Amino acid sequence: MASALVLGEPRDSWSGWDRYGEQLNELTEEWLEDLSRQSRHTARAYGRDLGYRVPVSNPDRTGARSPLLGGMSWWAWVSSRGLDPLTVPEREVKRWLGALDDAGYSANTRGRALAAVRSWYRFLLSSNAFHEVMAVSPAAGVSAAAQGIHLPTHSPTIKLTPEQGAAMIAAADRLESPMRLRHSATVALLITTAVRVGELCSHAIQDLTYDQGKRKIQVHGKGKRVRMVAVPDLADVRLSRYLDSRPDLKVVVRRGHAGARERIPLLMTRNGKKLARNEVWRLLRHVAELADLPPEVAAMMTPHATRHSAATFAHLSGADMEQIRLLLGHVDMRTTQRYVQASGAELPNAVASMLDAVMPGVA
Repeated sequence: MASALVLGEPRDSWSGWDRYGEQLNELTEEWLEDLSRQSRHTARAYGRDLGYRVPVSNPDRTGARSPLLGGMSWWAWVSSRGLDPLTVPEREVKRWLGALDDAGYSANTRGRALAAVRSWYRFLLSSNAFHEVMAVSPAAGVSAAAQGIHLPTHSPTIKLTPEQGAAMIAAADRLESPMRLRHSATVALLITTAVRVGELCSHAIQDLTYDQGKRKIQVHGKGKRVRMVAVPDLADVRLSRYLDSRPDLKVVVRRGHAGARERIPLLMTRNGKKLARNEVWRLLRHVAELADLPPEVAAMMTPHATRHSAATFAHLSGADMEQIRLLLGHVDMRTTQRYVQASGAELPNAVASMLDAVMPGVA
């Protein structure tokens, strides 16, 4: 990520920027690159909460995106108060979070903003570049709960019924599109395996494996964590049809020879690239409408909704919370609890069995 820090008009008292501006630029970009290796989505959100203008693919046409907090980012707050970012006291972090609360920002947003500032200062301290002026992070001792940041116990994301999930898979099978087989496999994988959209789009052929004759997929999740997830028959039959239709997979090129590819996209576009997230979003919305789901459900259909739904189906099938946590790739059980364990790898089979029972008569 290459972009200068954008702070409006810094005050003269911002000695930190006067003395260390170039170094802060470089370290901030290193911090974002480090975050991107774990989650590009988190890196972009943290950067924009901090006040970093995120580069875009067509800057001449659109320009850099403004911070998510709309003028109330951490850098904007510090700048407006004429403070040095390297010596700002803890009380200013608390005041900033209070101002975000007064402005109507949700607990989720304020919690993420605090996490972004903590992460940035932690990275600066680890660099040991500013030991002369900064000994501790101003955010390290700030308690989210003490600042009124209590995350909801239930997620507002919609959850499908088993009948609605089955109807979406059947609707994807009926799509009139040259990419019908890929669409069908995509929808079935999302609804049965509970993978994140970023994980799905990053899957490669090399991630597929077999265990006792059953297909599984190695999922590369957040924080470089890897988990094995079963591909149940309901999804596997559709995935197999799609892969059998791929002409690029009919030619085997040994690694080390011309034309060999390290990672071949599991779900591929016509020009050979991996599937994009926005394509998945559009597909799910279209399939939800084709499946005659209620308009209020179709309008809110997202990959996150299919993930929540799969977790709910797993719970209804009798899975315990630890199994569901492992299936979803969560570190904290509290996150899993918001979605409605021991290995979660086999849960997609239970999910698919439930969906099979209510599937329309579509092969």
